[in-house]
Amino acid sequence: MNRLVLSFLLITCFVLSGCRVIIFAPTEKAQFNFTMDAHVYVKRAKLLIRTETTLPPETPLTITIQPYSDNHLLGKIQSYKVDPEQENAAETTVFVDKDGKVKPVVIDRPDPSERYRIKISADKMVKYMNLMKIEDPDGIGANLTFLSMEEIKKRYQTAVRVKK
Repeated sequence: MNRLVLSFLLITCFVLSGCRVIIFAPTEKAQFNFTMDAHVYVKRAKLLIRTETTLPPETPLTITIQPYSDNHLLGKIQSYKVDPEQENAAETTVFVDKDGKVKPVVIDRPDPSERYRIKISADKMVKYMNLMKIEDPDGIGANLTFLSMEEIKKRYQTAVRVKK
């Protein structure tokens, strides 16, 4: 007898006799939630970036710095309503060490008379922080926190009002 027919007959007998047949399907891999908290201390000539994360060891973190156009207004940059230019003024990669830590990163500050967006990313986790001109508020001596796009939208959603 064909194996398929035999299997069908066995299942039919179990169902008719009141037994339940339970078929297990493979489940998706468990999703892990990782965190990444990053801060930058803005000095005159240097940027000191500190990161704490639960990402696995050897995960690369890419830090990029992109300039804003001189045409963008300070308020629009501060509220993340405009995007920086596509080119990178600086880029570096660091790695989560075997203990799950990230060593502080010191980057030469690009032109202090310009504004930039700093992005720190790992796989699908991305956080941003806007670097102001040295004469702007928080342009020097500031200790700033990187934000996810969700955090940015929540923080600045009240600034955008829709008239009905």
